[in-house]
Amino acid sequence: MRRWTALIAVVLGFACGYGYTHYRAAPLPGSAGNATTAAGDDAERNAARTSAAARAPRRSTDVDAAAHPLRARAAALPPPARPPVAASWSPLLDSLRERAENGDAAAANEWLQRDARCFAMMPLTPDAGAALPTPGFLRAAFGERSRLASLDPDVLAAATSGDEAERRQKLGAAQQRLLDECRGYVPQAPQLRYALAEIAARLGSDKDFWRFIDEPPFAPGYSRDTEQALDWARRAPALVYERAVGGDAEAAFALGVAYAIDRARELDGDRSHGLLAAAITNDPLQAYRWLSVYLRSQPDPDQANRARALLNRMGTELSEEQRAEAEYWTP
Repeated sequence: MRRWTALIAVVLGFACGYGYTHYRAAPLPGSAGNATTAAGDDAERNAARTSAAARAPRRSTDVDAAAHPLRARAAALPPPARPPVAASWSPLLDSLRERAENGDAAAANEWLQRDARCFAMMPLTPDAGAALPTPGFLRAAFGERSRLASLDPDVLAAATSGDEAERRQKLGAAQQRLLDECRGYVPQAPQLRYALAEIAARLGSDKDFWRFIDEPPFAPGYSRDTEQALDWARRAPALVYERAVGGDAEAAFALGVAYAIDRARELDGDRSHGLLAAAITNDPLQAYRWLSVYLRSQPDPDQANRARALLNRMGTELSEEQRAEAEYWTP
């Protein structure tokens, strides 16, 4: 999982840098002209510690919520491009695709789950006549970094059931079922996987939405998803912003964190919405505002502690007047 998260961060780092260069018509707040070097940041932090009174606070490019660039971006973004409709390796998945593209979020989710399971099974196809479960399948079922158990409830249940003989029998049955389900599997275009994930996020449950934000639908190890990473880097902040101005406390927290941090590791092991930070340029005033909005809801205690810690950190970047305004700000 750490390797997968690091890979996403690298891809998004490239994607966001490329996106900010090519999409200047709708810049993120605070992003224009902010080519601050790491050395400059260090100097600023040192100045904050030694001479806070003499330091001029960093100013935010604040705008009214109704004209906020993220809101305009959300309204202007077209749906992700999809490949032309063509028969795939599976009539069932073709049927699910058709339903999903007509607005069925459940069908989009089922397509994504089946495709992910079969993608994970590609290296686990045994030679003809091999005894099941194969050693590779066992490693995948029990491996700490394996996604197979999280993708298939039967595999997870089998891996944690009964004695060793019973576990092997159930895992063998699970592998056979997956082999039958995925026979003839051919990976589909990344555009299709991404487009269906966006449909699920937009039309499905809260869980579907945050899966799209926190676990972007890019294939691990595949550089072919760069186009989708670029789109995600523009789309994800806009979608979260729309929910935040609509009163979603979790979205307010996610925006506050993203405006406050540069990378997920700054969360000290708490990776909640950490990938969003790669797509949003830091802005201490926006961070202070959205985290204050979150704390006025009924926050989760652990997340509330994280929000307060970030507020204390952001407070050194703002004047007393800015902090007072931000604390009671309403989007």
